[in-house]
Amino acid sequence: MSAEIIGAQIREVLARLIQAGLSAQQFNPSLQMLAGGSVSIGDLPMSTYALKDVYYQMIYEDLDRSLAFHSKLVDGGLIAFQYVIDKNGSVLKHRLTYFPSMVLPTVEEAPLLYENDELFADVMVQRLVRFPIRFDFAPEQYVDVDHPQCHLTLGQFDGCRIPVTGPVSPYVFAMFLLRNFYRRSYVRNKNLFDKKIKGLKLDPTISDLERKIAHLVVS
Repeated sequence: MSAEIIGAQIREVLARLIQAGLSAQQFNPSLQMLAGGSVSIGDLPMSTYALKDVYYQMIYEDLDRSLAFHSKLVDGGLIAFQYVIDKNGSVLKHRLTYFPSMVLPTVEEAPLLYENDELFADVMVQRLVRFPIRFDFAPEQYVDVDHPQCHLTLGQFDGCRIPVTGPVSPYVFAMFLLRNFYRRSYVRNKNLFDKKIKGLKLDPTISDLERKIAHLVVS
């Protein structure tokens, strides 16, 4: 059931991004059966540069060229949803990523971005410093406080693992991005984005020690 809901949430998020004029290119997530009855959702090609010490622009260009995303936003931002779920419906791991483009697309590449400059003004301000965002759920790498089971990484910093109360659903991840980094588009399409979606209950995994330091609460 969890696999079905997660897949349905991703497809619905993509549909809403398209309807709001935010997604310029999109791909529905793949679904693959794994050994032991587990299910992989949204598997994507791995960037050849993702784990190397190279300029961010090289990583971004490789992801873009390899189509290693599920939605490419009108400003070039790449969003990806990846989950592995066991046969009992429990989330074994996930990686939810947002890789922004350091360079805005041209008028020819994204005319909508420039035709609706008021709507997309929050992503066109020159003073903005864009940075990648990643929510990882990786229980097999767990070390209390140092490597929380679920954590948020900002800006590709190796030591940045902000504890998160538990695994993150596709809808919660998308809304986190929209409310904080695409605010004008979110407000303009609030009724669309806030529309009820099939829920998914994910159990908390944060430890008592991690609750005592700065952490992110998701529901």
